[in-house]
Amino acid sequence: MKNNNVLITGATGTVGTQLIKMLVSRNTPFRALVRNNDQGALISNLPQAEVAIGDLSDAYSLQQALQGIEKAFLLTNSLEQSEQLQLNFVNAAHKAGVKHIVKLSQLAADEHSPVRFLRYHAVVENRIRELGMDYTFLRANLFMQGLTAFAHYIKYEGQFYGSLGDAAVSAVDVRDIAAVAATALTEPGHENKIYPITGPAAITHFQMAEILSDVLGTNIRYVDLTPEQLQGALTVAGFPGWQVGGLIEDYAHYARGEAADVFNTVKDITGQRAIDFEQFALDYKQYFC
Repeated sequence: MKNNNVLITGATGTVGTQLIKMLVSRNTPFRALVRNNDQGALISNLPQAEVAIGDLSDAYSLQQALQGIEKAFLLTNSLEQSEQLQLNFVNAAHKAGVKHIVKLSQLAADEHSPVRFLRYHAVVENRIRELGMDYTFLRANLFMQGLTAFAHYIKYEGQFYGSLGDAAVSAVDVRDIAAVAATALTEPGHENKIYPITGPAAITHFQMAEILSDVLGTNIRYVDLTPEQLQGALTVAGFPGWQVGGLIEDYAHYARGEAADVFNTVKDITGQRAIDFEQFALDYKQYFC
């Protein structure tokens, strides 16, 4: 393997692809851990990139991928086994001598939270601390790009759905998360830090609909559902039970106003103002029309 000392997990996902763009723009060599050759083909033509085929449930593949790595970015897809898979990675990284893990976490991560996703992030954070590795925890709020999951409904029905009433959320653009991650991976001074990452303002989903209406030039509505209605809709749509339960808990967390705080982390770390929702809507307009 090449002498790359940075490993990226989740390299082909929403955040990972943006992070790779940032590393390429900085001409930073990196190793990307992907599950198969098809995923690797998307990355392998980049001169800064090296591809390692592996799986977070396979200890041997992790051992191979982590050889010579000093810093690692930890991100997994939302899976029922996410907590265990991330713990597998953390334990393997410690065994391999990785010095610093930059973990994508979630705002308000807490082992005692009623929200299962917030609990699992906290469990993994605490394991990294327990093992004595340097860490940077990127506690990000709701992704603006999550709205693309409703692209079909916005495009053909002029509406999208949720279950958080008129609670405001300081949603963040994943490009800003990637920018903070790239800085933490390539510059000193971010060891043993917790960075809450939000957008520049807290807005309601009704306000998001107004902004989308202006940008798209058509009327877009936010339809607020009861938790029971949302649960039924997600179940009919084929979401597995664990994910339905987790999303209902997430929306309840937002509805309680627990995701409305605004932090200046993006500007403080990257020097650039956080992307606002209007800019996101303009940049992603093609998804919705």
